[in-house]
Formats: sequence, structure tokens, C-alpha cells
Amino acid sequence: MNAFSSTRSDYMVPGKRGFHIDESTLMCQNGCGFYGNPAWQGYCSKCWRDHSQKAKQTQSSPVKEASSNAFAKFSEKKRHQTDKRSNTVRSILKKAHGKLKEQATPPGTITKQKREVSFESQQVGKDFKDFLMILQKPASTDIYKQIYSFVEKVQQDPDMPIDDLSEMVLDFYQSMGEKLQSHIAFKGFDDDQLEQLMGFMEKYLTTRLYKQIFCPLTTDDEEKDIQIQNRIRSLNWISAVQLDAEINDRELSVRDKIDQAVTDVIEMDSKRAPQDKLSCIVRCSKQIFEILKESRGLPASADEFLPALIYIVLKANPPLLKSNIHYITRFCNPSKLMTGEAGYYFTNLVYV
Repeated sequence: MNAFSSTRSDYMVPGKRGFHIDESTLMCQNGCGFYGNPAWQGYCSKCWRDHSQKAKQTQSSPVKEASSNAFAKFSEKKRHQTDKRSNTVRSILKKAHGKLKEQATPPGTITKQKREVSFESQQVGKDFKDFLMILQKPASTDIYKQIYSFVEKVQQDPDMPIDDLSEMVLDFYQSMGEKLQSHIAFKGFDDDQLEQLMGFMEKYLTTRLYKQIFCPLTTDDEEKDIQIQNRIRSLNWISAVQLDAEINDRELSVRDKIDQAVTDVIEMDSKRAPQDKLSCIVRCSKQIFEILKESRGLPASADEFLPALIYIVLKANPPLLKSNIHYITRFCNPSKLMTGEAGYYFTNLVYV
């Protein structure tokens, strides 16, 4: 469900004026109590992964497995024979290549090309290392090796499908989270330290991989961005009154807050780490509640939030909105999206 492609009746709640989403719509359809996401068919991240895994297992039948095993044995035997014949040829070519390389390369010259690292990657790498300096050496060394190795592994496969890459990253978050909880090197860490450490790992990983994982060419994210941007542009005539948003935009102080909320949601596209993009959404949403409070003369509830959020998004027409939402969904630590105020605000934006 999307406010820019759905009818007004999709968002009507009996007994209430304006655009509203029933609280149950935001929650995981599995009833686990976490926030859901349309990208996961209404499930939360955890339930969606469980659901997907069961679906994959159901698709594989015993007959298919038996056929696969027989073929695997045949392939293994054939591969062994082929490798045996090709090893001799490979060793000859390797020796010849080595001699040519020695002749062409001056002594002391390093031929391996160094991967270019952006300024943002350098900065987040420095911040991450500074944080690791606070930790005991066995722990910090192990963490750095794990995440550096993972980044290198991903960079070696730039054509990996985005869904596989997302699953790979989320698996890494989960394994590192379990490691922090159980490994003796991290014994004595409090929850704040562990959360901060996971945050640094997410930020370092996604910043280093940003060009590879944000709006990849293998997806239709860019096409959807253009469609949404054109759709929002065509709706620029809509006012707060027409949305039943209780916003008094005639007041100068309210207009200043509207401008700040618009700036916050636009700024999301300039950030690289999912957590930083999420922070922009949180700041925008809190500013919206301030706008409603000043306009109404009393604190606003969740019922007034959605129409006001739609109004701000229409005013802002944020660049690459769909790409940023997909990026956060795919690569943010799921724990941040499943609960808490950040999860609530993000889920509302997704349903806009």
C-alpha cells in the first residue's frame, strides 16, 4: 500500500478523519510484535527470513535431491579426470607466465593495483579504528579481521544479486552479534558498548561497499525513483487542508519547522550508512510532531502523524526516495527496524 499509488479509501479508518494506518497494519503479519515491511510481504526481517527459508526447503523434493546427488557424483568424477589432465597444462602455462612476468617487471615493482578508497571510507575507517583502540587488543584485532575480510569478500564479487548480497550482510550482522554475546574476549561489555560496536561495524561495512550496494544497476530502483518523483511533482498542488493534516502553515514559526523537516528528509540521500539515513528520518519525524504540537496547541498522537508525514514528503520530493528506502531495508541492522521509534517512523515512511 502506497499513498502515491493507492486510493484515499485505502487509508481511511472507520470513525476517523483523513489519512490513517491502523496500528496493526504496521506490525509483522506473523504476530511476533515487531514492525513489518511491504518489501518482506508484511513480515518483519526475522520472520521473513524464516518464511523464505521454509519456502526454499519446500521447493526441493526428494526426487530432485536424489537426481542432484547422482549428477553431483558424476560431475565430481568427470571434474577429477579433467583436473588431472589440465594440471599439467596449467603448470606449464604458469611457469611460462612467471618467466615473462619476471622479464617485464623491474625488480622491486609492486604490480597489484590498489583499490581506491573514498574520503568517506577513509574517515569511517579512522573512526572505527579509534573506537577499537578503546577495546582490549584480542577483541579489537579479531573484530577488525572479521569485518575487513568480509568487505574484501564482497568486493571480489561485484555482480552478486542484490537479494543474495543483502542476505549475506544480514547473516554477517547476526553472526557478529552472536559472537559478541558469547565470545570470552567480549565478556563484561555492557549493552551500550555492544550496540555501539555493532553500529560501527554496520557503518564501516556499508560505507566501504556503498557504490556496490546502493541503487545497483541490477535492480529497477532507479526507474521507481523516477516514477515516484514524477508522481510527487504532479501532486505539488495538494495542501495540508486537503490531506486533513492539522498543520497551520500560515504561522511563521510553523513554516520554519516545515522547512527543517523537509531539509531532514532530503538530507537522507547524502548519507551513506543506513543508520545515518535512518537518523534523518527520525529527525524529520520528530520535527513533524513539533509542527503538529505548535499548530494544534497540544501534543499530537500517532493518528495525526501520517497525514503530516505525507504532506512533508510532498513538499520535499526527496531524491532517490525508493532507493534509500530499499537500501535501509536491505542493509540496516534489522534490530533497528523491528522496534523502537526509528523502526516506527521508518515503517510509516515505507507505507507512504
